[in-house]
Amino acid sequence: MKILVNRFLYNKVLLFTTLLFCSCLFADDSNLDYGFSEEENWSDDTEIKSDLLEPINRSVYHFNDFIYLHFFDPVTNVYVNYTPESVRNSLNNFFTNLKYPVRFLSNVLQVKVKEAYYESLKFGINSTIGIFGIHTPSDKYDFLNEIPNEDLGQVLAVWGVPAGPYIMVPILGPSTLRDLSTRIVGREINPIDVSSDNWDTVDTQWIALLNTAEILSLNEEMLPRYKGLKKASIDPYTALRSTYFQQREQEVSQ
Repeated sequence: MKILVNRFLYNKVLLFTTLLFCSCLFADDSNLDYGFSEEENWSDDTEIKSDLLEPINRSVYHFNDFIYLHFFDPVTNVYVNYTPESVRNSLNNFFTNLKYPVRFLSNVLQVKVKEAYYESLKFGINSTIGIFGIHTPSDKYDFLNEIPNEDLGQVLAVWGVPAGPYIMVPILGPSTLRDLSTRIVGREINPIDVSSDNWDTVDTQWIALLNTAEILSLNEEMLPRYKGLKKASIDPYTALRSTYFQQREQEVSQ
């Protein structure tokens, strides 16, 4: 079992390293411009140049659109209509609290000592007084509500790693090579990663249940935004791409 777990972790690290290396290669090509780094400003030209795989990305987008509207949306509507708002809020708080390791590590790697300390303090308060994060007593303290939401993709951006080509990932949606690679590492840090081989059958069932609940919680927030963007756009694909780049630029600049 230990050998299987080690091999699994090795494969993930190897994949992350390969993706990171490929992303760095783009920075060495003086004739091309891909994505943006912390020092670069987002623009229409940058966005278009980063979408090297647009025909494929558009096909994946249409696939995602079908899944979102014909599967996720009906299921999420049932979840919202039959689950009390207080329960849904508690679940959202719980999953946000569980992502503390990623936020903490991302702050540490950017040498944001104060933010890392505040994240730890917030996690401690919500995990104890807030009962495993289902409540958020930390909301009483303004300085704990103003912590930027850091992730590993932002870390690589600060380190100067270019975003790489724009990628529309099946189910997951818009990303870049840089952000996609950090998602792999983020899953290893996530306490409820169901893909690991070190869970027994009972553990896997509970983890799968938690992952399902997390997806429902995320979709409750994501789907109304997506449907609103699609309704207001002539070309939803381009609008979604633009929204993604602008949001990431804002997050990296914080």
